[in-house]
Amino acid sequence: MMAKKALFIGAHNDDCEYGTGATARLLVEKGYEAVFLNPAVRHRKPLTGDKLREALWQEQEAARILGARKILLGPHGEAPYQYDDVIYTYDKENTLAIRDVLRAEKPNLVFIHWPKDNHVDHAAVSRCSMDAVCLAPCDGWAPREVYAFEAGPYQTMTYFNPDFYIAADSVMDRVKESLLVFDQPSAGGQWLWKEKDICAAFRGHVAGTRYAEAFKILKFPCGEQGSELWLRKDLEEQFAWAGFPGYPWGRQYFL
Repeated sequence: MMAKKALFIGAHNDDCEYGTGATARLLVEKGYEAVFLNPAVRHRKPLTGDKLREALWQEQEAARILGARKILLGPHGEAPYQYDDVIYTYDKENTLAIRDVLRAEKPNLVFIHWPKDNHVDHAAVSRCSMDAVCLAPCDGWAPREVYAFEAGPYQTMTYFNPDFYIAADSVMDRVKESLLVFDQPSAGGQWLWKEKDICAAFRGHVAGTRYAEAFKILKFPCGEQGSELWLRKDLEEQFAWAGFPGYPWGRQYFL
């Protein structure tokens, strides 16, 4: 069987675990390699010494619990993935940094932030990520499928109308364990889990399960890639299209 890889691009140290942790774990259980990329990691209070080492350990451990490997960009990333501790912007340099990771990893599935987001870093990372995906064919390859995930209720959820849901019931214990690893000023585990529990329960309610994560489709497989969504096929038991018999998904276009 051909090895499959999924790359999750979340701006900050906790965004992949929070936004896509359950889906990442489900894909790992199906044999995928999961990679978390955090392009905009900055710590709200400058950390040094033991506190910095502890924070960096938390960021790697949270991914490991879900079965993922993590790449950090930014001032604390490993060479060559480093940049100065400044605000993250939608620009050529940051787009090419993500392109470098895409070129090295060549994932089949890519998950990125939804571009309409109240967090300036989330929005910038989303745009850089999508531009990097568009540049991939210049390197002789292209991801098969690209999806957008949501951040929290103050960030993306106000603007996010999902295309489908992934039921998360069977792996939420792993997601909780992962989120509780974080103990930082900008990422408190108890708070992260409380919000994830509530938001995933809401998405689960509309998806007909206890917990779910919500996604939008940004790129379908095309050309020689065929027409089958690997995500839907490989997570068939957890996959549910958005919509309700009395309120079809497409109803939004008539309002």
